[in-house]
Amino acid sequence: MLASILAALLSIFLVFFYFGWRIRAVLHTIRRVWRAEGLGDKLDAAARHFPNDPVEEAVRQAGSAFPAQRTLTRRTFRTAPGTLVLIVFAIAMLVGISFVRPDLAPNSEVFPGVGTETVVWIKLGLVGFAVYSLIYHLNTTVTIDGDELVTRGPLFQRHYFDLTKLTKISLRHHGAYVLRFSDGKTARILKYVTGHDEMVRAFESALAANQERTCRSFPKSKRSAEG
Repeated sequence: MLASILAALLSIFLVFFYFGWRIRAVLHTIRRVWRAEGLGDKLDAAARHFPNDPVEEAVRQAGSAFPAQRTLTRRTFRTAPGTLVLIVFAIAMLVGISFVRPDLAPNSEVFPGVGTETVVWIKLGLVGFAVYSLIYHLNTTVTIDGDELVTRGPLFQRHYFDLTKLTKISLRHHGAYVLRFSDGKTARILKYVTGHDEMVRAFESALAANQERTCRSFPKSKRSAEG
């Protein structure tokens, strides 16, 4: 009898503890979203409510310890092999369940009420987007040459940034660094690249140098408070 009562009390305590933990997590996310500035930061703050899969994160990072490609003063960082393998695996899975073994994901269950022709176009679109993602990540590079940073956009165009104007570095939940510059430009850089640590050190060194330079520009009477 006593054991049953203790088990019931323990179950009630665990239920209340679980709901209290979840409510606290939701309130923490709401507070984080409220404090974030800008739509991008608010969306990122909301996404942090759902933690990344540690296994997927480990796979994406595989190969990020490989050294960056060097040419005189230029350092080039490319997409980590683990991320490329993950994209290839996703393409294989999409093709497999869409066209090779459609019985694994019947259209009537995945796309209820949608016509067959429309479903085929949806599947082709998903596969096409995955293939584009692979091509993009194979060709995308981050280059640092002295104080010049060069990245590639979604249409493979080059974007140029001056690291002497770097003012802020932040890491998005989905795995991209966001660099903000005093001239209003913003660079978004994939986290999962070869030579990752070297790239981050270069950004942090540029940011520290810019902050020190900004601090020195203050009048001596303000340096203790501002610098």
